[in-house]
Amino acid sequence: MKTIAVLSLKGGVGKTTTTVYLAAVAAAAGHEVTIIDADSEHSAHRWAAHAELPFSVVAGEPDRLARQVKAPLADGHLVIIDTPPNSRELLMRAASLADIALVPVAPTGLEIDRLRPTLELLADMQAQREELDVAILLTRYNPRRRLAKEAEDALVGLPVMESRIRELEAYKAAFGAEPTDLGEYEAVWKELMA
Repeated sequence: MKTIAVLSLKGGVGKTTTTVYLAAVAAAAGHEVTIIDADSEHSAHRWAAHAELPFSVVAGEPDRLARQVKAPLADGHLVIIDTPPNSRELLMRAASLADIALVPVAPTGLEIDRLRPTLELLADMQAQREELDVAILLTRYNPRRRLAKEAEDALVGLPVMESRIRELEAYKAAFGAEPTDLGEYEAVWKELMA
């Protein structure tokens, strides 16, 4: 099975929400899934403490991350690594273990500007591991806002996914419950697995 690292040097872009929703979609499709919560705030782990989820969430340990990923992979699990913001070392470590580096970004000038350092690090990783796929996922997307169009224009030529995650109250209110309203993340999942 694959390993997906959900990563960005910028906080507040939807890494944990994306991680948990993708895990829910994969579990609903019949896959065994393990989330490695390598974020120092352990948001996915706290989410799981409040809900009975159809997948496992393990608190990530930076010094044991490779072993933590390898164990569930050996059992045929999909592994999704949730990473912290502002940790170049952990971003590189997670990307080195992943088949897919998924980079969520909201369509604002600040978010797009802060995306560049993440993509530079991933380009460096791809120079070592050509098989690493990188995908940019637009989150908190509202097609009626001018910022959405400006963000898309600014990202031309980059590996931006066709799928979009809209700015929905359902995502904001989901913490601590099993994810529902999986349709948009199902589209992301299908695109990632294609």
